[in-house]
Amino acid sequence: MTGGTEIFVSGRQHKVPGRSVAYKQIVDIWNELHRPENKHIIGTPGIDYEDDAKGENGVLLPGDTVNVKDGTSFSVDPEHVS
Repeated sequence: MTGGTEIFVSGRQHKVPGRSVAYKQIVDIWNELHRPENKHIIGTPGIDYEDDAKGENGVLLPGDTVNVKDGTSFSVDPEHVS
Protein backbone atom coordinates (compact mmCIF):
# COMPACT_ATOMS: atom_id res chain seq x y z
CA MET A 1 0.00 0.00 0.00
CA THR A 2 1.32 3.42 -0.88
CA GLY A 3 1.10 6.46 1.31
CA GLY A 4 0.65 4.94 4.73
CA THR A 5 -0.01 1.98 6.94
CA GLU A 6 -3.50 0.58 7.49
CA ILE A 7 -4.12 -0.09 11.20
CA PHE A 8 -7.22 -0.89 13.24
CA VAL A 9 -8.24 1.10 16.31
CA SER A 10 -10.98 -0.62 18.33
CA GLY A 11 -12.00 -2.55 15.23
CA ARG A 12 -12.13 0.43 12.89
CA GLN A 13 -9.74 0.91 9.98
CA HIS A 14 -7.50 3.94 9.93
CA LYS A 15 -4.52 4.90 7.77
CA VAL A 16 -1.44 6.43 9.44
CA PRO A 17 1.27 8.20 7.45
CA GLY A 18 4.27 6.17 8.60
CA ARG A 19 5.38 2.90 10.14
CA SER A 20 5.19 3.93 13.79
CA VAL A 21 2.48 5.35 16.01
CA ALA A 22 2.55 7.01 19.41
CA TYR A 23 0.20 6.50 22.35
CA LYS A 24 -1.26 10.00 21.95
CA GLN A 25 -1.81 9.37 18.25
CA ILE A 26 -3.93 6.28 19.00
CA VAL A 27 -6.01 8.24 21.55
CA ASP A 28 -6.51 11.03 18.98
CA ILE A 29 -7.51 8.50 16.30
CA TRP A 30 -10.00 6.86 18.70
CA ASN A 31 -11.52 10.26 19.47
CA GLU A 32 -11.73 11.11 15.76
CA LEU A 33 -13.37 7.79 14.86
CA HIS A 34 -15.94 8.15 17.67
CA ARG A 35 -16.70 11.86 17.16
CA PRO A 36 -19.99 11.11 15.31
CA GLU A 37 -21.17 9.23 18.43
CA ASN A 38 -20.23 12.16 20.70
CA LYS A 39 -17.72 9.96 22.57
CA HIS A 40 -14.41 11.39 23.74
CA ILE A 41 -11.67 9.97 25.96
CA ILE A 42 -10.67 12.13 28.88
CA GLY A 43 -7.80 10.70 30.87
CA THR A 44 -5.35 7.93 30.10
CA PRO A 45 -7.00 4.83 28.59
CA GLY A 46 -5.51 1.36 28.50
CA ILE A 47 -4.24 0.47 25.00
CA ASP A 48 -3.25 -3.03 23.90
CA TYR A 49 -1.92 -3.91 20.46
CA GLU A 50 -1.64 -7.09 18.40
CA ASP A 51 0.69 -8.02 15.58
CA ASP A 52 3.10 -5.09 15.49
CA ALA A 53 5.96 -4.86 12.94
CA LYS A 54 7.76 -7.66 14.83
CA GLY A 55 4.63 -9.83 15.01
CA GLU A 56 4.37 -9.22 18.76
CA ASN A 57 1.53 -8.19 21.07
CA GLY A 58 1.82 -5.75 23.93
CA VAL A 59 0.65 -2.71 25.83
CA LEU A 60 1.16 0.82 24.56
CA LEU A 61 1.86 3.19 27.44
CA PRO A 62 1.72 7.00 27.54
CA GLY A 63 4.80 8.47 25.86
CA ASP A 64 5.59 5.22 24.00
CA THR A 65 5.60 4.49 20.29
CA VAL A 66 5.33 1.17 18.48
CA ASN A 67 6.38 0.17 14.97
CA VAL A 68 3.40 -1.09 12.99
CA LYS A 69 2.58 -2.93 9.80
CA ASP A 70 -0.61 -3.19 7.78
CA GLY A 71 -3.19 -4.88 9.97
CA THR A 72 -1.74 -3.99 13.38
CA SER A 73 -4.70 -3.77 15.74
CA PHE A 74 -5.10 -1.51 18.78
CA SER A 75 -7.69 -2.12 21.47
CA VAL A 76 -8.53 1.06 23.37
CA ASP A 77 -10.41 0.70 26.64
CA PRO A 78 -11.92 4.15 27.30
CA GLU A 79 -13.45 2.86 30.55
CA HIS A 80 -10.00 2.03 31.97
CA VAL A 81 -8.52 5.49 32.48
CA SER A 82 -6.18 6.86 35.08
